[in-house]
Amino acid sequence: MKRNPLLRLALPLMMLIVVASCKKDLHEINGTLNRNSRGPKQDRGFIIIAKEGVKLDAISASLEKIGARNFKLKEAIPELGLIHVQTPDPSFPEKARKIQDVEAVAIDLVQNWRLPGKFYRSSVKAGRSAANAAGKGKALINTNPYSFLQWGLNSIKAPQAWQKGYQGEGAKVAVLDGGFLLNDEEIAPNIILTHNFIEGEEVQYHGADGFSHGTHVAGTIAALDDEVGVVGVAPKAKLILVKVLSDEGSGPWSGIIDGIFYAVNHGANVINMSLGGELPRKTFTDDNGTPDDPSDDMVVEYDRDIKDLVKAMNRATLYANLLGTTVIAAAGNDAYNYDVEKRFITYPAACLGVISISSNGPLGWGINQDTTLYIPSIFTNYGKNFISYGAPGGNYTDPPNFTIVNVGGIVNYEYVFDFVFNIGSWDEATNTFFYTWSAGTSMAAPHASAVAALLYGKYRRLASPILVDLIFRKSSNDYGTPGKDAFFGNGQLNAGKAVSY
Repeated sequence: MKRNPLLRLALPLMMLIVVASCKKDLHEINGTLNRNSRGPKQDRGFIIIAKEGVKLDAISASLEKIGARNFKLKEAIPELGLIHVQTPDPSFPEKARKIQDVEAVAIDLVQNWRLPGKFYRSSVKAGRSAANAAGKGKALINTNPYSFLQWGLNSIKAPQAWQKGYQGEGAKVAVLDGGFLLNDEEIAPNIILTHNFIEGEEVQYHGADGFSHGTHVAGTIAALDDEVGVVGVAPKAKLILVKVLSDEGSGPWSGIIDGIFYAVNHGANVINMSLGGELPRKTFTDDNGTPDDPSDDMVVEYDRDIKDLVKAMNRATLYANLLGTTVIAAAGNDAYNYDVEKRFITYPAACLGVISISSNGPLGWGINQDTTLYIPSIFTNYGKNFISYGAPGGNYTDPPNFTIVNVGGIVNYEYVFDFVFNIGSWDEATNTFFYTWSAGTSMAAPHASAVAALLYGKYRRLASPILVDLIFRKSSNDYGTPGKDAFFGNGQLNAGKAVSY
């Protein structure tokens, strides 16, 4: 059965909206894993998984002796028992599996991790000059003039947490994503560290579509409370920005594993991953990003290669948990019910030790700001056994509501106001920043990460993933069917109640 095709909404004049849907037939899975993934062709990567507790030196030496063509030992991570190598030699994995103390050899798949979502770049310029031209809406309990458009703050009761004195001070949140707008003044003072794991690119975003997904996420978490534009849920938290995806949204599994490891070792209390990739629960052929060159194709076996790849990432997420870091990931935007879907699953949301966040939001907020904020999003993946918690990620109908409305002096189509408003767009030619509406579980996850940051700010060294999850469970609102349900998991996050424990 066909899944919905790529949807693009054609909007007039100043409108820029991108609908990036990755819905596809299962027979296309090998192509989508690598499409636009590497740019210039690179040799295939592998992740060597060592047996627990063994040293990696002897394994590394044995790998070198295999004599694989163009072999490169990229890195060894003793703490995770993982070695990342690169070689185009198709005989390598079978030979490597025979080395003593090697538990598994996983193909380091490269895929597009950018979750299919929507964004709309506003015509409102971001920055201090925008403060003087702000709309007429009433800001929340802060002096940021565009916060009245941020209904997500009310959805998770962020103002109630602020009133109690908690804004994330002392917490560090790592954002693993694509490139970032490092000079956006609404997050720049909160950035304490950056790192890049994508060869041939830099941390600074230079994408063609002008929307820095990672910056929108970072702003949702920790945009400053500074009388300019918008505000984050945890405006006093500090940001560690880690580029694990290209500006086009692709990257290898090893890059995300490296990103998690880096963030933990550099003091991140919370890791936000507003990214996701589907893995099929079946054997398939991976083309290494070169569909016209079958010489580097490789069969990826479900019961071996896919499970081993997940095992490698699980080592990273559990390592984070053991060292006190809470890991949060977006559930994905394909409207799959993972209680019944057996053909594939979305990672890293399905990894061990990861809090999976679904999305919800209003319909018609642009017309009635008192409408409910808790309608499960049309796009969100769901499932009682898959979702941990719900958070605001935006919503829309199909077709969208094109009624023109005026909210606090901001005029636009109604459906746009049901998206999440924050920083994120940039015209590189003029170095002009713009505010952006965006919708997706990518927007829900940072709301959750920011609430976790509030708790780390409160409890400092006493905070842990166990404590965060316990408080989340006790403080969340039960908006779905009673008890744990498919769309809200254990409930909708409530920052005001969370910081009261």
